[in-house]
Amino acid sequence: MSWLLWPAHKAYLILASAEQHCCSNSELADEAWTTGGHVAMWHTSRGDRTLQGDEATLVREAIDTMVDVLFLHVDDDPAGGIICESGVAVFDQLNPSQRIALLHDVATHLLTDMGDAPRLSAPLEATIAAIFNDVRDHVAIEVDFPQSTEHARWVERPGWRHLVASSFHSVTISAGDFEYLEELPLEASSDMQQWERVIDYLADAILWDRDFEFAENFLDMDPDLLRRRRQILGIEDDYFTQIAPDPSPSEVAGLVSATRRIVRQKPR
Repeated sequence: MSWLLWPAHKAYLILASAEQHCCSNSELADEAWTTGGHVAMWHTSRGDRTLQGDEATLVREAIDTMVDVLFLHVDDDPAGGIICESGVAVFDQLNPSQRIALLHDVATHLLTDMGDAPRLSAPLEATIAAIFNDVRDHVAIEVDFPQSTEHARWVERPGWRHLVASSFHSVTISAGDFEYLEELPLEASSDMQQWERVIDYLADAILWDRDFEFAENFLDMDPDLLRRRRQILGIEDDYFTQIAPDPSPSEVAGLVSATRRIVRQKPR
């Protein structure tokens, strides 16, 4: 089942009645899943930083839609196959509750000043990749079905292409990558190859590389060979073995509420 079988506006309607319950557990989620007290930074490929402005807005919108859809499927039978497939294997193999917890962690450390910078791991970086794959899928729907229900959600809000374009412009200017501005298509463009290049650039402004894509191969290696490969590639010893958080059913609603508070606040 793909992310986009459940448009986000439907998720808002269905989940509205659950919001009060979510909020009642929000303090539990905050205490259980953040450390607080220190200025958070994410170890991005462009230095230790938190996202600001248009770059933050794009990531907020994607996380918001992903959490809403995943929350609808928390109680689904895992035997039914991958739920809300992003195309990132390390992320997709986790259950919806684990993915919600990872999205909460990413939102906390990448978008706020709460908690210490996390040690990068395959699950965390796979979550970043899944977020930008979600952005790509929304842009594709906007291109292919401009009058679709998904697009109707944005009648009074910026479309996904506008969000991507604004983020790209902001990131390239702040990084001094002025030559990349030539890659930015017009907002009305339906050239998905161009949009995918722009979205990949934005993902690369956070991700160092795609080491998480090798998780399955690395875990099956001979330990000595694995150690040598990690040393050659500069991969931390526990990068592939760090376990994704696995919240209990009673904690999930609080995590959803806490994540919404982060992503729905006015960006800095």
